[in-house]
Formats: sequence, C-alpha cells, structure tokens
Amino acid sequence: MRLPFSLRASLSASMVGLALMIAALAIVVHSALSIRGTVEQSADRAQALAQEAALLASGAANARPHNRNAAIQSDRALAALFESALAGDPTIYDLGVFDADGFALIHSEPGKVSYRVPRRTNIQELRSLDVLRQGVRLLGPAGFYEDVAPLVTEGQRFGEIRVGVSSTLMRAQLLAALRAGLWVLAAALVLAVLMALGFAHFLSQRVRHMVTGLERFREGEFGYRLAVEGQDELALLATSINRLGERLQAGAGKMDSTELLAATGQISTWARVVSGLAHELADPLNAAALHLGQLKRKAKNPSAAAARHLTVLEDELKRLEQIVAGFRRFTVLGEMRAEWFDLRALLTEIAERASETATRRVQVQAEVSQAPQRFWGDPALLRQAITNLLSNAEQAMPGGGTVRLGVQGLEDAYAIHVADDGIGIPVEIQSRIFDHSFTTKQGGSGIGLAVVQQVVRLHGGRIRLRSRADEGTQVTLELPAKVAHPVGVA
Repeated sequence: MRLPFSLRASLSASMVGLALMIAALAIVVHSALSIRGTVEQSADRAQALAQEAALLASGAANARPHNRNAAIQSDRALAALFESALAGDPTIYDLGVFDADGFALIHSEPGKVSYRVPRRTNIQELRSLDVLRQGVRLLGPAGFYEDVAPLVTEGQRFGEIRVGVSSTLMRAQLLAALRAGLWVLAAALVLAVLMALGFAHFLSQRVRHMVTGLERFREGEFGYRLAVEGQDELALLATSINRLGERLQAGAGKMDSTELLAATGQISTWARVVSGLAHELADPLNAAALHLGQLKRKAKNPSAAAARHLTVLEDELKRLEQIVAGFRRFTVLGEMRAEWFDLRALLTEIAERASETATRRVQVQAEVSQAPQRFWGDPALLRQAITNLLSNAEQAMPGGGTVRLGVQGLEDAYAIHVADDGIGIPVEIQSRIFDHSFTTKQGGSGIGLAVVQQVVRLHGGRIRLRSRADEGTQVTLELPAKVAHPVGVA
C-alpha cells in the first residue's frame, strides 16, 4: 500500500518548513548580533584610542606649557600612535588633535592641518540606536562618526582629540562577519533539511503501515496485526487498530452471513424455477414460430380476416419470446460473482452508452465523482440493474427531458440515484412496480425492475423510490460499502 503523495508531501514540507523557519530565525538573530557587535566594537576602539591620544597630548603640553601647540606637533609618541592606529584598526577613518577653536594641530590627513574642521556626529549617538536603525545606517549611504576626548591642563580645556569612524569601513566588517556566520548556518540548514526529510520519511512509513492494516481489514483479512513501535500517539493508534481487528475477527462469522444466505437461497430457488420455465417454453415457441412461418408461405392470398389472425399470432409469439428472454436474464441472479472493481468507471461507461443510444429529445447527465474506484460487488449485475433503470427513465419521458445519474457517499454505503423528468408513477401502484410480471407498458414483461430489486438484495442493499405525478421519478440504490464475499448457490 502506497501512502498518498499529498500526505507524504505535506509531512516533508512541514518538516522542511520548520527547518527553514528555524534557519531564518537564526539568520535574523545572527545579523542583529553582528550589527550590534560591529557598532559596539567600533565605538569602544574609537573611545579607547581617543583617550590614549588625549593622555599623550596632555603629557606633551604639560612638558612645555608655554608652547603647547608646538609640543604636541613635535611629540613622536603621538605621531607613532596615529600611524599605528590607522594601520591596525579596520574601522578608524582619521584622527587628529584640535585646539580650542577647532583648528587642526596635527591630523592623519596633512591637508587639514591649520584648518578649522567641523565636528561630525558622535558615535555614541549611533551606539544608542536600536539594532534595526543601526543596520540601516551601516548598510545605507556612507557616513562618518567620531569620538571626542577633551585636552585639559591645570583645570582648563585647551583642545580635544577626534577619532573618526567610517560607516563604510564598519559595513565591510559587518559583511565579513555575516559571511562567516552564513556559511555555518547554510551547513546547519542543509543538515536540518536532510534530518527533516528523513524524519518525515520515517513518519510516512509508520502511517503507511497503518493504512495497509486498514486496507487489509477492508478486504476481510481481520487476522492482520500492526507492529506497535514505541509509546507515542502513532503507537497508540496502531494498538487501537489491532483491537478493531480483533473485534472484527471475532464477529466475522456472524456478520450478516445468515441473512445473506437466506436471501440468496430464496433468489436461487426462484431462479431455478424461472430457468426451468424458460427451458420448457423455448421448444414449443420455436415449433410454433416454425409452423406459423410455413402457414404464411402456404397462404399466398389470405383473406383480410385470415391475414389479421396471422399477424396477431406472429406478434404474440414475438412477445412470448421477449418474455422468455427476460426469464433467461433473470436466471443469472442465482449467483453473485463479486470482485473489486472501479464503480466510478463502470457508471461513467453506462452513462456514455445510454447517452449514445438515447433519442435526440433525451439527455443523459452523470455526476459520479463520489463513486469509489474500489468497490466490492458484481459489476455485471450492477450494469444490468442500472441500465434497466436508465431505460425505464427514458421511456417515462415520451416528450423528452433529462435523465440524471448520480452518486452520493453515505456513512457506510453509496447511494446511486437515477432520476427523470417524466410523468411519474401513480401512488396506488408504487408498491407493486418491483413485483415480478407487473408492468404498465404495452408489451412489457415486468422483468426489468424485478431484476433491479434482486440485484440490490444480492448486494445487501435496498431500494428507495420517490415519484410524483408530472414531476418525475427518482430511484435510489443504497449499496453497502463493506467487505463482502461471493456467495454461490448451486
């Protein structure tokens, strides 16, 4: 038994979707941490560098208080710090020492020395933003931030240190961190997807075993048992299915067998009587037809009265032959040859043939999508019964109309409807229309609906009739959807 693709696909898709959702969440968290980490590290390094440069500049100024600017400009330690900072820190863009009026005393860009340089946004402002806005600043247009450390001597501020940080350089650091993390996440995602697919396959196998067990029960193998693995919900379901099998197996010997055999015995007895009657009538009818043919050949110029009598005899013999043919069809009801077959395909074929043979004024519509593709019954008997109903429906509409063939799935059965727009059946005869030999048609045998009734009985079903004058008739065959076994009576 193969598990339906939709269930296997939904299990796999659910597992893979869960893995993708976890991976997406991990990417978001990793990106947020990387953005926050990049800003924090850049701000910390800029602040530490500014404080170290302020310490060196203040020391140089205190050593030569009468000429502070010259002392700062000639301090080799400060120059070495500037050079190493630019070379070793990936996010530092520039740095400089400025006097109290904002003029650059020394600067990493020599062209700015002795010029007033405007201040830029403090990096602590970027640091105080939330992660989303920090990401927008880093990934958006290029921008510059700086950290400022004051220069103070003898309690007076005489300048400041500015350390510039570029958002472009921080972006490069951020993307490098993201790439490294994304490679790890990609490897983890592939592993998670493989594990999810494997787990989905494992679950689908367990579900497939349970579906197999239910299918075995449908086919009457009540002794089949499922393997119970673990103590989860599927194991509990398997245990319940096994208990159901035990109950079915215990009651299989008593399930409708007595009623089915009794009904079949009655039908078989009637079929044997009809078979014998048809056999006994066949030879006399053949002889009568032969002698009638010879009599017509000898009577070359019969009188009008004689010709009329010959015609009546010929018509009545033909009617008797049709009745015998009906009896012969009825004799096949002594045995039901049940098998698994596609009821939907059978009904579709019957409707197509009925539509081809119907008159131009009669249309045949079929809606059999609810019919099962696996049904236990006798397809030949059901074909005969439904064909009889379609034929009766067409004959009930001499002025034309629509014959509708439909199927409805019930709780434990399938209802096959045949409806017409005909003249309807009078209430006083509705209880007799399925009786053998009862008919309202001129020249009819009354066999057709009796055959329908016996076919339904053989299948353990029942017939429902709904008819109103001038509103049409609907005949419903309710056939049980359960495991059945062919029963033959000699």
